[in-house]
Amino acid sequence: MKRNIIKLFCCLGLSVLFWGCKKDFVDESKPYNVLNPDIFPESMAQVDYFLNTPYANIHSVELFGFTGLGRFMYNIDHTGDLVWLGTNEWNELQMLRPNSSNTYSGAQWRGLYRGVQQARTFIDQIVPNFKQKKGNTLSAADTLALRYKLGEAYYLRAWHYYFLMNLYAQEVVVKGNGDNTNPGIILFTSDVKIGSREDEMRPRSTVKECWDYIITDLKTAMALLKDPTTGAKKTWAGVDKGRIDYYAAETLLGRTLMYEERWSEARDAFLDVVQSSGKSLMSFPNYYNMWNGNPQYANTEINNTEALHQITIVRSGDNAMAGPSTASAVSLIFTPYYDNGAPGGATPGYGNMYMHDRNLGRFGFPQNYYPVIKNLGTPGRTVETSYLDSCLHMKNGKRYGVDPDPRLWVCGYQPWVDSVMNSTSRVPILPYGNGAESEYQQNAKQGGDIIKHAWSLRKFNLYDVQASQNPRMHGADFYFTRLPEVYLNLAECYWKLSGNDNDAQALEYINKVHRRAWELSDGTSQTGIDYNVIASGTKITKANLHPNSTDPGFSDQLALNALYYETWAETFGECKWWFNVRRWGLGLNEAKVYEKSRAGSITWGSDNQYALPIFQAELDRNARCVQNKGY
Repeated sequence: MKRNIIKLFCCLGLSVLFWGCKKDFVDESKPYNVLNPDIFPESMAQVDYFLNTPYANIHSVELFGFTGLGRFMYNIDHTGDLVWLGTNEWNELQMLRPNSSNTYSGAQWRGLYRGVQQARTFIDQIVPNFKQKKGNTLSAADTLALRYKLGEAYYLRAWHYYFLMNLYAQEVVVKGNGDNTNPGIILFTSDVKIGSREDEMRPRSTVKECWDYIITDLKTAMALLKDPTTGAKKTWAGVDKGRIDYYAAETLLGRTLMYEERWSEARDAFLDVVQSSGKSLMSFPNYYNMWNGNPQYANTEINNTEALHQITIVRSGDNAMAGPSTASAVSLIFTPYYDNGAPGGATPGYGNMYMHDRNLGRFGFPQNYYPVIKNLGTPGRTVETSYLDSCLHMKNGKRYGVDPDPRLWVCGYQPWVDSVMNSTSRVPILPYGNGAESEYQQNAKQGGDIIKHAWSLRKFNLYDVQASQNPRMHGADFYFTRLPEVYLNLAECYWKLSGNDNDAQALEYINKVHRRAWELSDGTSQTGIDYNVIASGTKITKANLHPNSTDPGFSDQLALNALYYETWAETFGECKWWFNVRRWGLGLNEAKVYEKSRAGSITWGSDNQYALPIFQAELDRNARCVQNKGY
């Protein structure tokens, strides 16, 4: 929604939502003080208040405002590893062993269903009540505006359900668009009586029923986001950029159809987005600077040419952990350590998490490569110039045959090589401190099973600006959907439809993403760089083929599959990888790749681990809700 509106309504309390309205906007004769449709809403501005709430909910504290990124998603998909080990619930997520009382897992359930409720209230009550109140006096312009707002709400409801399915459904794939009767999630359909606790105690619908419901919502959103007179597909510009448009809904529809293996329909949706949305890939330098809220690149971020669903975050003086805010506090969890002259360095946030070491090998970085440091553990420590020179050559040279994937430095800050502003000078980022088992912190060379590198996570960190900035006021936008992902989704559709590992159309879309990473033209083939096969029995990507130290016979599937690898590398740290892990059945592969964390061994005993446990509070409240298998 508009950047100048959303700030006022991030808070979920009705007292904030309805400031300035009549005191009798609720009917106290009805249970739970439900809204009185005879009084509210009275204007389009009041209608907007309600649409702002599901938008704002996306960066609520439970979701992309704080908990949902570092504390939750970065643990289950092993984007990060833990420095702080004092919270068992966090350790459980890192080891893929949460239980039904895990509050970090439960926070996602609570936050996502709140968004469902907000969107549903708008769809089933606010718009119908307003239309009935205005009757024939509603102008043509307001009628069209309401139509678009309703389309946005249908998308937002589907978006929240999409996340719930990927996290909590017992299974997610419906083979061949047949049936899957395993429990999905609870659907609060329009027949549920608001305010009736008994009626709200619904059982979990089946996996197939849930995806069909989400597909229907998205098709409805697309129909509403068209001008009924001209058929024009709605897009937004100016201060409205960031609102959901036709192509955002069509992209999520395509993704949802993939779960039912409706490959032809999904392909057609993605093709329309590619051909008609007007989106284009950003240059690599703009892509590199997309994630950090740097004022120097603010215009590029606002006018992002590849974003289809951009979650607008506006840096402000608000503490995003303490109430209504346009900002986000996600980077508070994984703020980098930087050189302030003290042996361990300093970090302005919690400093709880850093990049899991195995991710370096997946990007093609030599995992045993570590600097020669003089005077370790002292304020006067220095790094050998030869190490810095060789690393800078890897980062900037982009020699395809020998250097790591350049996206490594989009996703991570390299200790000693990357730097941040500290007051008036640039200082190096240090390996993660406060007990991380790196050679740097131990002040001695460590064995191969000890974490060696401790890179900082870069996406959504603000530190190419100023190290002292308050991470509770984070200001870098999130991108739930970008054009490169559409290319990769489209490639998968072509691959599945042809069944051919050499499918030319699939390879071309994979290579469009691949070429951008290496700063090459996406319009022409690149001999020796382009993939010429999607999946192979031999290594074809940058990923380390045999990363598991206890099972040298294990092969990482991302080393053998260009689609898998490019999806992982392109979207690293964007909270999307776990959804692909589930849909592609890569759980055992991921446990083998990451193998261990500072919290303990990462094991995969059963495919029941794909589904998180239903939060115990929901089971206690709703006797008709069944728990997932294995919990």
